[in-house]
Amino acid sequence: MPRLSSKDKYIREILNLYKEKGLRLNMEQIADELHITKKTLYNNFENKEDMITTVVDHFFFDLERKILTSVEESENAIDSLIKIVEIIRFEIDKLGPSLIDDISKESINMFDHSNRSSFYSKVIKENLSRGISEGLYRHNVDPEYSTIFYTSAIELFYKKGHTQRFIRNSSKYHSELVKHHLYSIIRADKIDILESYLK
Repeated sequence: MPRLSSKDKYIREILNLYKEKGLRLNMEQIADELHITKKTLYNNFENKEDMITTVVDHFFFDLERKILTSVEESENAIDSLIKIVEIIRFEIDKLGPSLIDDISKESINMFDHSNRSSFYSKVIKENLSRGISEGLYRHNVDPEYSTIFYTSAIELFYKKGHTQRFIRNSSKYHSELVKHHLYSIIRADKIDILESYLK
């Protein structure tokens, strides 16, 4: 296992700190919590905004790595999509009440920091193609439009101004979204397979 750089170590520690105490800590408070000097913190991050961006990017990179691993290990397209949603729900819940509260109060707009849409679009489009080729999804599903519908709903979840309505009940939001999506694309003769996964 590769050794973590100092900056990578700080990123992980800051993410854990944010999970515990939220985003309101200033640079001096964060340095104190990490038992380092403020100068060391500024040697690794330009300012608080840069630090938040870097930490959020780390969170998403780790989330996306877990998603790709689960896709590779899944039995079929239905299993894959359900596992993806379970990972997203679990990781968001792990952010902790303080950080989720700050996010829901629009302290941070998670989709502003980098374009996550392309990652989710690729995953959903590949899932649609896989499901069609496996004979689980309808052959006349349009992968382009179905991808747009699904990813637009994901983006709405993170969008500034809407976050407060959804993020506090992320499990419900993602569960209903994936069910609606799967029922709209499943072949009529494969509904029993889908429902066996949704139990």
